[in-house]
Amino acid sequence: MNPHPLQPVELIPVARVKTVVVDDSPFMLKILAQTLEEAGDFDLVGTATDAYQALRHVSALTPELVLMDIHMSGLNGIEATRRIKQSEHAPVVILISSHITAGTKSLAEEAGADGVVSKEVNFRYQLISALKNLLGPSDLLGSRKAKCS
Repeated sequence: MNPHPLQPVELIPVARVKTVVVDDSPFMLKILAQTLEEAGDFDLVGTATDAYQALRHVSALTPELVLMDIHMSGLNGIEATRRIKQSEHAPVVILISSHITAGTKSLAEEAGADGVVSKEVNFRYQLISALKNLLGPSDLLGSRKAKCS
């Protein structure tokens, strides 16, 4: 008889990142949701089609990550980010745009954005790289900042 019987292995659940996506294009919302699913370890807890709705979702759902379009009618993504980042437990915010200039990046950084990703070239690759850089396994929800182009 084995003096040290095997004990059942206790599985440690993988931490999943609660995420809200914001874009005024239903097509982009679908692309963002698919990209998060592809990247794994993300729970899409809410979608918003404007920044006001995004602010309500962030307040009610307390996500750990927000992916937000910069250019939306009414309140834009940069100003919404500024408001989100004023909260006590602000989520990581990655701003997304089809037109990113040095000025846009500067405004995003001033607003507190953790990253900026272009919709133009290799969008999914850029976004997944930014997510891994910001929320990698060694620092899932840490305060590490990275500026992505």
